[in-house]
Amino acid sequence: MKHKTMMIMGYALLASVLTFSFYGMGQSLASSNDKYGEHDTGEMEYEDSKQHAATKQYPLYVDECGSCHMAYPAQLLPPASWQKIMRGLDDHFGENAELDTTTRQALEKYLSKASSSRSYQKLFRNLGNQAPLRITELPYFVHEHDEIPSRFIQANDKVSSLSQCNACHQNAERGQFDEDDVTIPGVGRWDD
Repeated sequence: MKHKTMMIMGYALLASVLTFSFYGMGQSLASSNDKYGEHDTGEMEYEDSKQHAATKQYPLYVDECGSCHMAYPAQLLPPASWQKIMRGLDDHFGENAELDTTTRQALEKYLSKASSSRSYQKLFRNLGNQAPLRITELPYFVHEHDEIPSRFIQANDKVSSLSQCNACHQNAERGQFDEDDVTIPGVGRWDD
């Protein structure tokens, strides 16, 4: 009995040491000072977990794309959509948003990988092989916003378009779109 108790205590101690070691390694990687969140492995650092509603954006993406518009969380479009968008930057919704090849490839890799997250897959139901270029074209998105009167969106100069997610969803760039936290500017809290 004494031997069995000591063995159990040994396993518990080993488990604790391993847990703290892996935690320390994770914290060390997460606190890397590399400008774009890359490590020696070349892998991009971003949060991809069903447990977290918020997403940590890739700094290069925020710098490049977020300088002109909200840096939409990658999980809001399927990988095929991001690939189409990144390969058509010479006419990006009427603007020339071309990037050098290295930057474009890095962003496309990030967006494709991050958009494969299972946490947002319900957005892509009923798409089939379609690769929409706009989040507002997703059937799920249309369904979630179909009861909002147009005067609250298009006639509202603080919103003007459903593509302005962060106008009503204050944590949109972090991937938080909780219905209970929607506040339409000039209207107030939205509850459908």
